[in-house]
This record gives sequence, structure tokens and C-alpha cells, in this order.
Amino acid sequence: MDLEPLLQAIRDCRPGGAQVREWSIFAQQGRRIALGIKDREVGNPHAPLRLSESCSAHYRLIWSDGLLSRGHLERRQLELDTESALEGARAAAYEDPDASWVLGPAPIPQVEIHDPQTASIAGGDTELFARRLERVRAQIEEHGFRTWSGSFSAGEAASRLVTSAGFDATSSSTSNSWHVTLNGTIGDGFGARKPESNAAFERRFDGLIQTAKRLEIDSAPLKGGLRPIILDPGVVEEFVLNTLLHNLGGSTVANGEGQFRREQFGSNEPVLREDLGLRLDPLEPFKRGSYRFTGEGLPAAPTSFIERGRLVQPVLDLKYARRLGLDPTPLPLSADTLYLEGPQPIPLDEALPLAAGGALILSVLGVHTQDSASGDFSLSAPQALRLDPSAPDGYAGRVRLTISGNLFEILSDPELRFVRFDGEHTPGLLFPCRIDPSGAP
Repeated sequence: MDLEPLLQAIRDCRPGGAQVREWSIFAQQGRRIALGIKDREVGNPHAPLRLSESCSAHYRLIWSDGLLSRGHLERRQLELDTESALEGARAAAYEDPDASWVLGPAPIPQVEIHDPQTASIAGGDTELFARRLERVRAQIEEHGFRTWSGSFSAGEAASRLVTSAGFDATSSSTSNSWHVTLNGTIGDGFGARKPESNAAFERRFDGLIQTAKRLEIDSAPLKGGLRPIILDPGVVEEFVLNTLLHNLGGSTVANGEGQFRREQFGSNEPVLREDLGLRLDPLEPFKRGSYRFTGEGLPAAPTSFIERGRLVQPVLDLKYARRLGLDPTPLPLSADTLYLEGPQPIPLDEALPLAAGGALILSVLGVHTQDSASGDFSLSAPQALRLDPSAPDGYAGRVRLTISGNLFEILSDPELRFVRFDGEHTPGLLFPCRIDPSGAP
């Protein structure tokens, strides 16, 4: 990726007499194919087949007077309008001393994140899409679902990061994903750097069909009060992991806006149950969350944020690392490289009898409106299955309810159990929770 014209423009620019003292440029160019399905129609105007190319560069410019500019340039600006774009960047410069530094050279790990098959799909080879789409259609027709929507996509990208301190590295990656929603109520999918095997694809899609069929049967409402529930792995990722990451975020810690205080990191004070941990491994091959280096130039590396219930370090970019006087950390990009660790997970079929009289929570609404700092929550669960050992396969039909409690109390509760769902990276969680059967739409 030739960045020399942009770098020369940075060296030459003198808006108002100011010069660029330090800089960091993260450029990406890529191509992508996406096929949409809306209300059973493939590639209709609301979800067309798209072939696209992109090219952009994110910049951080530290000027001779200490002011900082940051933003991004699109292809047109990179090719035709760099000078005026840099003048605009200078006009928007502001003071941010903690963010006004760049990284120099460092050893960059080799990580398997580029898949030739996915690159071929991104270039227009849709044979895999066609086979899997036909499989989906056939199963949907066989089981009589009234409507469905979905998407299949693949992309290939090349990136380069260059800094004035001497960092210069490149990376080539791919991405592949699919998602299907049945009857407008429940969906599932998969994303990684390469497609999963046909067997894994079929198992996941067959599991989605089975869940959707169970949701077609309405159950009598559960009685309110404290009852056992199991959070599906998708709910754990959306709610539990996102809440933890928000409270571990450098901005949250630095500004005192979360559950965790600066002085707790590195201390012997447990903040969760002492067998719980959270770590990141962005070096795993072909995971969606894997990478070689961050957009600021920090090499990817395994990192622990919580060990034995104790805070090890926040999630820190360059700005908040300097503000907190700590080292920057690799950043989590996707749940598939995050590991929520704890007690040995029990298989789902063993967990169901333990949650009898409660529910399996398949989705929740309102995560982003919860009080992440306190951990208090009240979430509508419109897609939940009542658990009853006397029912066929343990599921007694759909219930609608609201779950409420405090997440940090749950993560400190000795009754909390981890549940293994076949084919899922993240465990489900089994614990007693307050439910309100009248609170969900």
C-alpha cells in the first residue's frame, strides 16, 4: 500500500505556520461481497447483492504546538484532496496531551488471519454461498417457516500502519460471516476469518431450526420471583462480557465512572468470585477477533484482565495508558478471542434439570440502557423457553418475561454455574434470578 504521497503531504503541510511533529497513519483497502435475504426474497432491493471496494486512512497528527488532530480520509481525499483535508485537520486540532504520542518499532507476531478460500469468495466466487443458501431454503421449506431473513458476506483487506517513530507493518486478512433469522423472532450465525466446515454450518443451522420450532409453542407463564435461569452464550456475550469490558475500559476507569477503581488493579482485593477470570488471546488462528497489531501499533499478545476474581489491568489504548500511568494493552475486537473462565462447565443437558421451573434466556432487550457501573439490570426477555423436566426434551414452550438483579452480585454468587453449549466458544451461565412474567412484550 503506497502511502508516500500522503506522507509527503504531511511533511510539506504548514497550515498557519504549524508543522506536524509526530504522526500515525493506519490505512486499509479491501473488497467485499454481501448477499442479503429479506422476507424470503434473495437479493431484493432491501437486501441486494453488493460488491464493493474501499480505501481509507485513519490519522493522528501531533502538531508543533502540541495540538492533536485525528480523523480519517476516504479514497477521494487520499487521491485528489489531501492538502485541503490536512488543512481541515489542523483547523479542528485540539489539546489532548495524553493522546499525543505514537509507538515505534516492535516485533509483530505472525497470526493466521488470511484465508485463500474467503479471498476468492470476496472476489466473486459465490459457489459456497449458493450451496449454503440452497441448504437453508430447503430446510426452511421442509419445516414450514412463514418468513426468514439473512445474509452471507466475505471480505478481504490489506492494512498498513506507519508512524513517525519508525513503526511500519502490514497485515492481510479476510472475514466471512452468515446470519439467518427465522419468523422474525430468533436468529443465529457465525463469523470468523474463514468459513466453518460444512458439518459445523449444518449443526448450527439445524440447532437454530430446533430452537425456532420450540418457540412456536406458547407455554403458561412462569410465576414471578427468584427462579433458576440459564443465559444463552449469545446473551452472555451481549450483556455480561460487554458490561465487564465497559467497566474495564480505560476511559471508564480513568474518569471513575464504573464499578472498578484504579487502585483495585494489581491489588489482592477480589471483585468477583475467586475462580472467575477474563483473558484475551488475539493470536488464535482465523478467529474474528485475531490480529497482528492494533490500529495504534501495539503488537497482539495474550492478555489477562481478571484473574482469580482480581483485577489485573484495564483495557488500555495509548491515551488512557498514559493517563493512568500503565502500559497499553491489546484490545478485544470480538468475543471469540475473549475467554470468560471459571468453574468446569457442565453440559447443557445436565444443566436443564438444575434449572427446572425456570427458563433458558435466548435474547434480551435493553442492554445499552442498563446501569453498567452499578451492575443493576432489568432486561426484557421476549425469547425464552420454559424449562420443565416432564416436557419433551426438557423444554415446555415459549415464555415472555423480565429478568432483573445485579450482575456483580451474580458474578460473586457461589451458586453461579458455567454451562457448555456445543459449538459455542462462550459458556452459558446458570444462576438464580428474579423474574417478572408480565414484563416482556
